[in-house]
Amino acid sequence: MLRAALSLTVVAVSYLLIASCSQESSEAEFGEAPELLRAVPADAVAVGIFDRCEDALEQMLDSEDMLRKLDLGKLRKHKAVVALCNLGSISPLLIVETGKAEHGEGLRAATDTTHQTAEVAALADSLRLFSAQLALNNHNVLLLSQSATLITVARRHLSSETSILDAPYFDGTLPLISGHDAIAMRNSGASKLISKEFCSLSRKQVNGFLKNAAEWTVLCGDRLQTVQPQAEKYFCNFLTEAGEGQSKLASVIPADAELIIDLPIAELEHWREAYETMTDARVELEAYNKRIQALKKRSGKSPLDWEKELDIKEVAYIAAKDYRLNLVRTAKSGKKEGVQTNPYSGFVRALYGEPFFEADSCAIRQGNWIISGPRAVLDTLQTKNLKGWPSTATAVVQVPGMRLTWTKEKSILWQDSNR
Repeated sequence: MLRAALSLTVVAVSYLLIASCSQESSEAEFGEAPELLRAVPADAVAVGIFDRCEDALEQMLDSEDMLRKLDLGKLRKHKAVVALCNLGSISPLLIVETGKAEHGEGLRAATDTTHQTAEVAALADSLRLFSAQLALNNHNVLLLSQSATLITVARRHLSSETSILDAPYFDGTLPLISGHDAIAMRNSGASKLISKEFCSLSRKQVNGFLKNAAEWTVLCGDRLQTVQPQAEKYFCNFLTEAGEGQSKLASVIPADAELIIDLPIAELEHWREAYETMTDARVELEAYNKRIQALKKRSGKSPLDWEKELDIKEVAYIAAKDYRLNLVRTAKSGKKEGVQTNPYSGFVRALYGEPFFEADSCAIRQGNWIISGPRAVLDTLQTKNLKGWPSTATAVVQVPGMRLTWTKEKSILWQDSNR
């Protein structure tokens, strides 16, 4: 699968794209857009912009992709864009700048005279790749794809003078991608970039998160930024409003954890108010209140009262190969006991939403932490002290080999160089 998809999936399972959130921008703020974007179809799911074609191929495409097998010669050093387009399944479109364009009237086949471009087009044909040489305003480009349909679509968009530059809110990505190697991903099309299941989360769950997180996500180096209007329904805007809190999760992380989602809470009352405002903006407040009332009727205590009494400081979700757990850090330490039946099963999921585990039938106390999940898991649970875990954050997400940390000022992508 596409290399860019891994970064997007990690962001997705974080309760989404919390990053250094930029808002939609007007064209006057950033100047001229990269010209190669004019050749990208308006409905592309993602686009990577690179100064060197070889970097575009390495970052955006799997090593087995036929475009990686094509000998591009000197064109490997040219500027390039890789667009990921949805034709029922994801199909990549490689757009390589080949030289200065000759001006003329209307759209026409580019008359690039370099022997290298013609040679690459011939090699592409021998590998059953499709190509087209076209002219933009200032430069000629070579389009390459495994799909003849995609080449046709790109030509049609270019002839009608429509491109990804016309996509809703894409203008907000331009200050983030101009002058840098960067990847911009459309949140509403994210489900096409991820596998059917990721660390216990279904494709439907991840897609639901992403659609409500932001409009676009931009990955540039080790930083992630998101673009969305100033609206309360976006999870990204909610976490910016909720603030940054202390994280003490490192001391209770199970040794075999594969997915970790950590949400430190700066101030509980303000956090809850921001969460309910977001839920209302999504027209989900009525369903949220019904879940709260149903749990109150069943248990005799409102989840909201339970949350206040414990003065919750941090919530986390952890998934491993064979289990899922919820973790809640309270203001005061509780009496250490063995595994108990959880009288408040379902509270964490109702209060904090997906992906928190609903069937947390049992619970155990470890200092300030309440860990809930299946009894068989809790009976044999072994935790470790994870070194290097952030002490303060808005949110932290970790999967094997990669961690994303968001603070009020920036987001940091860490990757294990040993993997």
